[in-house]
Amino acid sequence: MNINYKKSAKLILLLISTLLIATASAATFRYMYIDGSVTVGAAKFIWIEGLDSPGDATISGSTYTVDFDVEPGTPRNFTECVFLKNNDTEAHNMTISVTTTISATDFTECKMHIYENSTTSWVFVDTLDITTSDSYETYTGNDPLQAGEYYQMTFEVVATVGASGTYDFDIQVEYE
Repeated sequence: MNINYKKSAKLILLLISTLLIATASAATFRYMYIDGSVTVGAAKFIWIEGLDSPGDATISGSTYTVDFDVEPGTPRNFTECVFLKNNDTEAHNMTISVTTTISATDFTECKMHIYENSTTSWVFVDTLDITTSDSYETYTGNDPLQAGEYYQMTFEVVATVGASGTYDFDIQVEYE
């Protein structure tokens, strides 16, 4: 067997340089990690259906879904529709906003009235017009909803005489 020392030397040199490059490359890596966990606790705010909540209304987690059935030209009030309870042990500031409006052309009134439970009586807080991008927030005057207190939401809806069909709206509650 004839060994070509020139080719063998080149092959050995190539293997040694490959090992040196691989070793040098591996030495430049640094590692960092994230060790985390997710703790699921009780909701800080909860919806509670009122006695005047429509029969097909549902609560699923943080979403209250409601369908108000009204007749054209006839005012309809839903006086004890839904409650928002601060279920936490701390007070929270919040913003309640109409994020999707309904047509002002088809409704002469579509409003949500907000009342706060102050000891044993309900105190009027604000009215949101659902036909505009209206909002209420507790940051002005720093009047957060205290622990264990409630907001009561009532609705006043009057569709115009020519209105028909389904009109969707969205109201968002953002709290800290």
